[in-house]
Amino acid sequence: MSTTPDTTADTGVGTTAKAASPAVSSGGPSRDVTGKLVAAAAVLLVWQIAGTAWLPDYLPTPLGVLGQAIPTLTSASFLGSVWETVSAVVLGLLLGCVPGIVAGLLIGRVAWLRHLSTPYISGLYAMPMLAIVPMATIWFGYNDVTRVIVVALSAFLPCAVSTADGARALPGNLADVARVLNVPRRRFITDFVLPSALPFAVAGVHVAVGRALVGAAAVEFLANLDGLGTFILTNARSFAQDQAFVGVAVLALLGVLARAGTERLIRRVAPWQHAGRE
Repeated sequence: MSTTPDTTADTGVGTTAKAASPAVSSGGPSRDVTGKLVAAAAVLLVWQIAGTAWLPDYLPTPLGVLGQAIPTLTSASFLGSVWETVSAVVLGLLLGCVPGIVAGLLIGRVAWLRHLSTPYISGLYAMPMLAIVPMATIWFGYNDVTRVIVVALSAFLPCAVSTADGARALPGNLADVARVLNVPRRRFITDFVLPSALPFAVAGVHVAVGRALVGAAAVEFLANLDGLGTFILTNARSFAQDQAFVGVAVLALLGVLARAGTERLIRRVAPWQHAGRE
């Protein structure tokens, strides 16, 4: 007779706990956002104090940067610099990512090509793009061609390496099944290899975008080409730190937007990669 009330009590507690859990979980994201806002406010406050009290001649303040943001962002020369950098990055990404993905598929599936090319690709991938810029300027001159080539090379390498890993990630049992069923080679590539390599290829583009922005800025720094890199360097040398930081902020914003775009593309192409994180 005593079991009935005990079961009811247990059930009531369990129901209450389950009902309360969404409220607890719903508070998690809001607390996370609040924590990020508080951290950002603290960083800006320390930055403002440091720029005002300790390094007024060298460190711009957030308020100073904000005051120069609208005049800088609306100036024709600055918008032209942004266009020069963005157009070179987009063109370089197209010229680097597409061949990089194709090369990665070949390297991943053709054993002799993989053994032949791996040492060279690994060496170039580990080399900083800053080391390539002086040689590129000697070979191609101080012009837009050099910038596009450096950006394309910066994008080619991560796409090739990542896609090759994806092409090799195909489970061996699937390859054996396709071989037993005499699946035509073209269909094996389209139905087996490409689905396996596609998420890796998009992840390679994800990395390539950041490297492309760095490569473009590096060429602009060293070759004195019109673009965001030259805008930042010129204003920094003229002690116009506020304007220089506006350029840095725009360059960072371009990287964030590009990262968000490729992240969304990865979610669409390979949603299972994010299922465990959410």
